[in-house]
Amino acid sequence: MTTCVSRLRSAAFFIWAFIAVLFSSAAMAAGTDAGTSVSNTFTLDYEVSGVGQTQITNDGVGGNPPPTTFTVDRIVDLTVTSQGDLSVAPGATAQELVFGVRNDGNDNQAYSLALENLAGDNFDPTSVTARFYPDAGNDGLFVAGVDDAGAGTAYTLGSGAATTDVAPDATFWVVISGDIPGSATNGQFAEVALLADSLNPVASLDPGYTATPGNETLAETGVNNVNGEAQNVLADGAGAATADAANDGAHSDSARYTVGAAELTANKTVSILATDGAAFGCSNFANTQINTSQYAAPGACVEYVITATNAATATQPASNIDISDFLPEGVVFVAAQQASFSTAGTLTSPAVGCAPDPVGPPVVTCEVRLDDAVLNVNTTGTLTIRATVQ
Repeated sequence: MTTCVSRLRSAAFFIWAFIAVLFSSAAMAAGTDAGTSVSNTFTLDYEVSGVGQTQITNDGVGGNPPPTTFTVDRIVDLTVTSQGDLSVAPGATAQELVFGVRNDGNDNQAYSLALENLAGDNFDPTSVTARFYPDAGNDGLFVAGVDDAGAGTAYTLGSGAATTDVAPDATFWVVISGDIPGSATNGQFAEVALLADSLNPVASLDPGYTATPGNETLAETGVNNVNGEAQNVLADGAGAATADAANDGAHSDSARYTVGAAELTANKTVSILATDGAAFGCSNFANTQINTSQYAAPGACVEYVITATNAATATQPASNIDISDFLPEGVVFVAAQQASFSTAGTLTSPAVGCAPDPVGPPVVTCEVRLDDAVLNVNTTGTLTIRATVQ
């Protein structure tokens, strides 16, 4: 009796060890392929009065019963992951958000894609398009310029059309392109959610596969058939989209377009620096206003100051700043200078002594221009023009 029990225990250990090896060798992160038939046998040895008897087994040979088998069912699981938010400027076009869609199931799977504009944001992107790309590195890591190289495959969001089949553990990239309204202001954002829903693939790993490709992959509602075609088990989590629930065959994640803008203000002032501009030295910017009791008589030195400020609450520099000032009739140009721009622009001044004419031939204009200056956040720049009164 002791010998028989010992051999039964040894047989049981062998059976479980065999199953463990089978699953560990065939499984990856997604698990054993759907439709795989798992077969198992046992052996039972025993003695009667010390005499060995015929082994009992279920190997299906010589009239023995067949092995026990079951079919591995289909886990339908996926993960949609945003690759990050994007800082954008008002009026920017073709701004791209990237999402990864990973097949966490154990069978090939196709997907439909839809985009939801989530509530609670400030604006919605316009002219939205989508393209999808395979994972070039086959590593689940998005590399800009590599994984989104080439034209990709255009996809009409919300159409219900099927993507190409995606293998277990594989990822594909979805690039969403949208335009930002010119009316959007600094700090405002648009939040969108990409929803991927599971569809039946064209080609399954299950040799008994009979489902219609492109139809939605639905959970089984009946009893387990143990053997035969793999049955669907939905195992996805809930995502960011409004109607995305756990175990519904879909998943989603959200990303934001956040407006990072300059907040630029500008004004212009005029001061009478000295009644006698010649004695004052109007062209010397080191000379400042004598006092406020100076008068704009002919020959007086006047100073125009154009001030541009990028506010402390801005999130982006103001670049390509262009300022144009046409001196009015009644003054004669003396000098101009710029100061305190983060990147100095190109200053173009008329000839000293330039005096504007009234409109009509010959037309003389005296324009002071500053081109391509830059103002960082919380920075003020000035353009100062000096002239004398005619």
